[in-house]
Amino acid sequence: MKKIIYRSIFSLIIFAFLFVVYLTIFGIETSKFNTQIENKLKTINKDFAIQLNQIKLVLDPLKFQLNAKTLGPKFKFRNKSIELENIQSKISLRSLLKDQFSLENLTISTKSLDIKNLVSIARSINKNTELFVLENFIKKGYLIADLNFNFDDKGNLKDDFIITGFIKDTKIDIFKKYKIDNLNLIFDMSNQNLNLQDIKLSLN
Repeated sequence: MKKIIYRSIFSLIIFAFLFVVYLTIFGIETSKFNTQIENKLKTINKDFAIQLNQIKLVLDPLKFQLNAKTLGPKFKFRNKSIELENIQSKISLRSLLKDQFSLENLTISTKSLDIKNLVSIARSINKNTELFVLENFIKKGYLIADLNFNFDDKGNLKDDFIITGFIKDTKIDIFKKYKIDNLNLIFDMSNQNLNLQDIKLSLN
């Protein structure tokens, strides 16, 4: 009887070990956290929506967390949409076991986006004069960015967000007097600062 118990315990230990190794190396795909990510976007703005595919979870045993990643999601605001490259997040296993809010952050990477369409969406969210003027000045251009958001233990969005990326092949026409062509630059933005680097352009 003891041998059967020992063998059962040993088999469970081996199975658990193999499962952890598999989860660490290959990971698993699930839609379990889709709702939680969707709800977090709605805390930023109730009209935000996102279409998510399966999320791949890979275990980080040293940090006791799961690294989550989904490819090809679509961000939506009312009748407008933006195609994204991927969304990544870190999921605390301690919080998960306690059935608490478990997302520590969200990292959103975009595909190449049409700047004029992006400004149009921003103006739909925040109807101010500056965005209206900017939308009319921009004739074309593309933007690729990474957006990093962090959450506290209660799931509230912190104000330490960081956005990095670059703008390329942008054309701006200011009252047909000043024409900027081939504007390219690298930027990084936080709650307090905006830094622009490697600015290249042709004026008139």
